Amino acid sequence: MHSSIIIVLVLAVSALGYVVKNDSRPALKWPKKYAFEASKMSLTAGWNEDIKVWRTNNRSRVDYNNGAVKSFAISSKKGTKKLKFGVKYEIHPETTEEEENVMVCGKLVGTIYHRISLETVLPKYLDDFEFIGFDTLREGNLSKYYYQEIDDTSDSRKTLIAKYDEDIKAWIPIRFEEIEYNTWQENLNKHVIWEFHNFKTDFNEDVFNTEEYDCEENSVTYTMEDENITNDLMFMDSENKQHVDHCFETFKQKYSREYADDQEHAMRRSIFQENMRLIITRNRQNLGYKLTINKFADKTPAEMERYRGLIRRGKNDVGTEPFPYTKTQVQEIADILPKNFDLRIEGLITPVHDQEDCGSCWTFGTTSAVEGALARSNGGRLLRLSNQALIDCAWGFGAAGCDGGSDTAAYNWMMKHGMPTEEEYGTYTNKDGFCRIDNMTDIYQIRGFTDVTPFSVEALKVALVNHGPLSVSIHATKALKLYSGGIFYDENCDPTMLNHEVTLVGYGEKDGETYWIVKNSWGTNWGIDGYFHITVRDNNCGIATEPTYPVF
Repeated sequence: MHSSIIIVLVLAVSALGYVVKNDSRPALKWPKKYAFEASKMSLTAGWNEDIKVWRTNNRSRVDYNNGAVKSFAISSKKGTKKLKFGVKYEIHPETTEEEENVMVCGKLVGTIYHRISLETVLPKYLDDFEFIGFDTLREGNLSKYYYQEIDDTSDSRKTLIAKYDEDIKAWIPIRFEEIEYNTWQENLNKHVIWEFHNFKTDFNEDVFNTEEYDCEENSVTYTMEDENITNDLMFMDSENKQHVDHCFETFKQKYSREYADDQEHAMRRSIFQENMRLIITRNRQNLGYKLTINKFADKTPAEMERYRGLIRRGKNDVGTEPFPYTKTQVQEIADILPKNFDLRIEGLITPVHDQEDCGSCWTFGTTSAVEGALARSNGGRLLRLSNQALIDCAWGFGAAGCDGGSDTAAYNWMMKHGMPTEEEYGTYTNKDGFCRIDNMTDIYQIRGFTDVTPFSVEALKVALVNHGPLSVSIHATKALKLYSGGIFYDENCDPTMLNHEVTLVGYGEKDGETYWIVKNSWGTNWGIDGYFHITVRDNNCGIATEPTYPVF
C-alpha cells in the first residue's frame, strides 16, 4: 500500500518537472560524430521545417527546407593559414529572369575576433539539464530532462526526451521542446518542438564536400560587417550568443539606439533575437520574399501599434457612392486589362511618407487615394494634400488623431470640410495639433466614396485602373514589419484582423504569380523604397476586404 503511494508520488513529481535525485544513469552528452533528420515545428510562428544534420569534431553541415539551403562550417582548416579561424559556406537557390534555382555559394571566413563555430540544432550545455523521470507517452526506455532559466526579461523552459543506446554508449535525442516567455512584455516569445529521426553515429564524410557548388572558385566572400550578415543574417545562428550580440550591436549603432538601463537593454536584445529567428527561418524557406533587420527589429508589439493605427469601420459605415460596375461588366473589363499596371508611372502618386510612432496610417492611406483622384479630375496636376489636417480635425467623425482612426472617418470629414494642401495647412508633424481648417483658402472637397466589391481580384483591378489609387486595409503582421523585398505571403495573416491602412497603386506579374503594388507609410528606408508587393491569392492579409476610392 505504502510503496504504491510512493510510486504514484514520484511519477507525479516527475510530471510536474521536479528533479529526481540519486540518478545513476550515464552522463547526458552527445556523441562526437553523428547525423540525423529532424522536423521543427514553431507553434508561435506557425511553420514547420525539415532539417538534416551531419557533424564531426571540426565540421558540420545542416540542410534546411529539404536541402534548398545548405550550411557548411569548418572550425579550422589545418595547413591553411588563411582559414585557421574557420570558414563557413552557405549555399542557396537564386531564381532570376534568365535562370531558375541556380545554387549560389557564399563564404564567410573567420577571424581572431569572429571565429567560426560549428552548427548544431541539438540542445547545448547538457550539464544544466536535470533528469525528472521517464516519458510515458512513448514505448521504450526514454528519459526526460528539464532545464529552466529565469532572468530579468525572460523565462526559458526546455524539455528533452532522449534514449541511451548501449551499443554506441551514447544518448540519442528523441524530442526537444523549448518555451520562452518574455516576462517584460508578459507574452510568449517562442514555443518550438523538435522531433528527431534516423540518428546514427557513422556516415560517409563526403557529405562535407562543397566542390560541386564551386565554393572555392566562384563563391562570394563576406565579412561579419557586411550588410548581408548584419541585416539579412546570412550565416547567422539566432541561438548563437556571439552572432546575436554582433548583429545587435551593429543594429544599435546603425539606428542610434540608447536604452535607459541594463534591464531595457536585455529586453530589447530579447526582442531582437526573436526577430532574428523569424528572419532566418523565413529566408531559408525560399518563400519568394525576404525579411531583414530594420528599424523595427527591437520594437515591442505595443510600440508597433503606434506604427499602424487603423480602427475598424462600423458595419453601417459604408460607401456613399455605388460601385458603378456589374459583375458581368467587371469580368469583361478585367479580360482586356494589361498584365502590369502602375499608377506611379501615370504620375498619380505622391512620395512615401513616414508616419513614425503616430497611429496615423488611416490618414495616409486615404489622403494618397484622394490625391490621385484629384489629379485625375484636374487634368493630371498632382497636389500634396495635408493629412495632418485629418489628424488635427477629424475627431468628431470617430477618429482619434495619433491614437488611430478609420477610412470612413477620414472620408466623411473630407465630404464636409474638404482637404487643404500641405503647402497651406502644413506638413506632417507626427503629433496631434490644433485644427486650423477654417483658415484655409484652397480646399478640395470630395463628393463621397465608393466601396469596391470585396474579395474580388477582378473588381479591384478594374477599380484601380479606372479610379485608383485605392485605400485598402490590411493585417500588418510581425513578418510584414521586417519585409525587404519579393512577393509577400503570410499564412499567419488574418483578413478579419485589419489593423493598418495603406494605398494600392498597381499590380504586376512575376513567374506566373500576380501581386499588388502597395504604398506604405513607414518611410523609404522600409521595404522596396517604402512599397511592398503582396500576392493576390487567398486575399492575403485581407487586402481585398475593404477597398475604397474617393469620388469628386
